[in-house]
Amino acid sequence: MVNLPFQRPIGLWALIAVAVFVVLYLRRPKPQDKVIPSLMFIMQDNKRSRQYSFFQKLMTNLLFLLQLFSILGLSLVAAAPFAKLRYDETLENTVIILDVSASMQAKEKGISRFDKALEEAKKSLSGRNSIIMAENAPLIALENENTDIALDVLSKIKPRATTTNLGDALLLAKDVLGDKPGRIMVFSDFLATEGPDISVVKAALSSEDKIVDFVDASNNADNVGIIRLEVTKYNTKVYVKNFNNAAQERVVKIIKDNKVITQTKVSLPAKSIENFIFDTPAGISKVELDPKDDLEADDIAYIATPPKSRNSVLLITNEKSSNLELALSAAKDIELNVVNPPVLTINTKKEKIEPYKHDAIIVYKINNVNKRDGIVPGTFDDIGEYVDKGGSLVISAQDDLKEISIGDLSVVELRHKLNKPTKVCVETINQITKQFEKEKCFTAAGSYFGADAKKGTIIFASANDKSPLIAYGERKKGKAAYYGILDDTSDFKTLPSYPIFWNSLINFMIGTEDIKEFNHKTGKIITIGEQKVKTPSSSLVTSKLLMDEAGIYEFDNKKFAVNLLDEKESDISLPSKVEAQKEREKLLQRESKEHDFNLELVILGLVFLFMMAEFIYIKMRGDV
Repeated sequence: MVNLPFQRPIGLWALIAVAVFVVLYLRRPKPQDKVIPSLMFIMQDNKRSRQYSFFQKLMTNLLFLLQLFSILGLSLVAAAPFAKLRYDETLENTVIILDVSASMQAKEKGISRFDKALEEAKKSLSGRNSIIMAENAPLIALENENTDIALDVLSKIKPRATTTNLGDALLLAKDVLGDKPGRIMVFSDFLATEGPDISVVKAALSSEDKIVDFVDASNNADNVGIIRLEVTKYNTKVYVKNFNNAAQERVVKIIKDNKVITQTKVSLPAKSIENFIFDTPAGISKVELDPKDDLEADDIAYIATPPKSRNSVLLITNEKSSNLELALSAAKDIELNVVNPPVLTINTKKEKIEPYKHDAIIVYKINNVNKRDGIVPGTFDDIGEYVDKGGSLVISAQDDLKEISIGDLSVVELRHKLNKPTKVCVETINQITKQFEKEKCFTAAGSYFGADAKKGTIIFASANDKSPLIAYGERKKGKAAYYGILDDTSDFKTLPSYPIFWNSLINFMIGTEDIKEFNHKTGKIITIGEQKVKTPSSSLVTSKLLMDEAGIYEFDNKKFAVNLLDEKESDISLPSKVEAQKEREKLLQRESKEHDFNLELVILGLVFLFMMAEFIYIKMRGDV
């Protein structure tokens, strides 16, 4: 059985009209030739008239042909003719994966890899378009829209300062495409630093008959960049790498408030890493390499410190000098006032102070009420009120501590003093005791108080019999700690870890924020209370913040520094790993299918032209 190219074959009966038209045309009366004497003069031009007879016959037949083609066309339309055409089904849906990582900012002759990729991406749009931005985590910028909208979205995309994750972007593109016919176009320098291997993912997609095209946007850019930044309260260490095959020189500048604080010139052999240390400036500052090169994203690194740089501490003691005072005085982030009872309002420098406006109070080796220069009765009532309102208190053990009326300020219940040696061992590892993690029994004491921890108390370190020697608890809005190591019977006060311990304890109790929490790498996602956030380039209201730009972010009334700091992403000298697309033609052949193209509109268009031509011809002949 022969399949005719007609959707309504019964409509072919309309061709009978063509036969009727031809029969009527053949049956019309023919003109007769007669000789009219009065027109004899015309015969003199008979020879000339024959020259035009061909054109006259042509014009007569032309009217017939125009009418014939018009009727034939209308008859064919009744049968709905169509033609089978082959076409690329993958053009119906296009998923664009655009690499917006830091390496895409690398320039050659003023043109970045991103500019190159963006231009090619715009040319590849077709059908319904989806756009995925490949950062360290892929983001969908557009899904299933027409070309005009896709062009508008592409024009607004800018490169970020993150690492590259093309593997997950390909998997996301597969989910976006689903079971629909289409293609996935990847525009990148293919410097993939995170996620699954793109060649493995591409092979998996190709096995599912998905068309995946890689468009290489790499170039021959050079780079010297900051790859690492170690920020502490006191100093910062910066690492700079030369990724080139030739030696380079750079000036490393430390800038604060747009002023160069310090600078140094460094020579970098080929493929080498150099580092140097500088004091961490308070507030916001930055490290800058000069001159800049083809990748500026790693030529600058920002530094942020907590808003409050120093903690005020009041040391109440009758000791004229002590290792504790020396340790606290040496701490850069502690502002120390020392007072000798009974007077707490004038420090040892004869300066008037307000004792209960300090961030923390330490009671260390004081004289009791009944002794010379003893503590004033009621002082611990005032200290208790200070703690209840949010203050921090550390009570240090001393021989007569049980006899001192400290009320319920202690977080332990003292039993009696034990005059026997004991090891002091860590019970809980936290920011105070982490320096003792490798050697948990960090010191020894010749005597100590046997004690029991009160409810809610956390024991940081204990004696051999598990009596708490360093403990912490909370009281209403405030915090209290017990330091049970008797310094006179222990060598702890002479160890390098002693000042570090006290500094850590004060910072822990006051709640001093860790400087590491103010310095992040790009690509981090943090959850915050919904609020207005100022990013390096704009402002937005959000509760989930993606830090994908290098620079300073502002939220929670604080400023945070965010930097790229990724050696792999900065290594733009690596050659592209894109493989030749040998499978594309084979896949396209499988995806190419026949499409029924309806010819009705085309034939109706031709019929309209025939009828217009007939009308013009009749008009010219003078019949109308």
